[in-house]
Amino acid sequence: MKRIAIAVSMSLGLTPTTAFAWDWSLRTSESQTIELNSNQFLRSSPAGSVGSYSTITGTAEALTPTSKLVLDGDGSYRKYWGPGAEGTSSEFLSYGAKAHYEQFGKNRFDKEFVDAIWTQQNTSLALLNDLGVVLPVAGSIDRFTARGGIDRSLNARDSINLFATSTRTYYEPSSGGTAFTDTLARGSWRHGVGPTTGLSLSSEAELLAYDNTFGTEVSIFRNQVGVDTALSSLLSFRGNIGAAYLVTDRGVSTSAIGGVTSSSPLGSTTLDWIGDAILTYKFMKTATLSLSASQSVGPSIVGSLVKRDIVNASVNYLINSRENLTISASGNRQITGTTTDYASVSATYGYNPVRDVSLQFSYRYQHRFASTGTRIFDPLSGTPTVSGTGAADSHSVLFVATHNFLVLPHGN
Repeated sequence: MKRIAIAVSMSLGLTPTTAFAWDWSLRTSESQTIELNSNQFLRSSPAGSVGSYSTITGTAEALTPTSKLVLDGDGSYRKYWGPGAEGTSSEFLSYGAKAHYEQFGKNRFDKEFVDAIWTQQNTSLALLNDLGVVLPVAGSIDRFTARGGIDRSLNARDSINLFATSTRTYYEPSSGGTAFTDTLARGSWRHGVGPTTGLSLSSEAELLAYDNTFGTEVSIFRNQVGVDTALSSLLSFRGNIGAAYLVTDRGVSTSAIGGVTSSSPLGSTTLDWIGDAILTYKFMKTATLSLSASQSVGPSIVGSLVKRDIVNASVNYLINSRENLTISASGNRQITGTTTDYASVSATYGYNPVRDVSLQFSYRYQHRFASTGTRIFDPLSGTPTVSGTGAADSHSVLFVATHNFLVLPHGN
């Protein structure tokens, strides 16, 4: 037994004494979703489809009194049937792995962490999830992210946060799209002006470097001021507002849809406001209302620049220890050269029949308004940013079954 313990500790790169200090746990999750949709891809000529989504995850967690190590892995498979899925990819695969290490300080505000994340998914699925674009394209998008951060409490009222991340996005095959690197650094400071209220300042710089003909680079500088407060034991508010300044160096002048690009790179600058706010009100002992709004400017998963305006309202009602109900409504404006508005309402009923098993039944209505603008391809990445310019809507019913299984609990 001792030899086995020593071998395991060596395989983890740890000494035997350190290995015994870790408190390991292991849990898995399996989820199966069935969806019936009248117009899955919001086409101008609607047709019904059936979707099946399978997901499996695994998480290993190791704890010490001053640190935590988490290893995650997941895989999912999607399949569509029916006339609504004709003319597009009907099968999607995605995978992911993440390693997270965190070390704690003297209180909950003092910690530092590092992450390494790798994901791979079908290019079609990535475009569908992020931009709502439907294309029967082959290949996959791979992303590798390295990031880290530090939280420190300077005194009883002041705390700072430093964060840095860099993501490399590339395609398999390489002809599937324009590879790019997204690097961001952010610093923020929070000052408590009372026992329930705080003010904050944040500043961040983001650099997008594209592997296109011109070697285009886009710099985004964001500066915001924020406030968070608990107005009462039932009502809380958090909000941030500021500006985003975009500088494009060696940019592409025309859309890929025209077939011709400029023979010389161009530069440009853009200034816009950004912000987010959320109001949470617990109007009953078992019911909570949340109202949120945001405006953001940044890259999509394929590197195209997107401005998003989102408003959302939701009510979560805890019926009893096993049942809950959520009703929500949202509006979303997506600007990528072409402006497209979306609206949706949904209702979800959740039920836990036994421990570690959850069931969800959902209905969702979604509407896409007619788009304005003529550019449907992003000039930087060469990818489409809209799937249709006309109005469309869909009705969907989803059933989700999830099983969580604790293989090894902490303390063993």
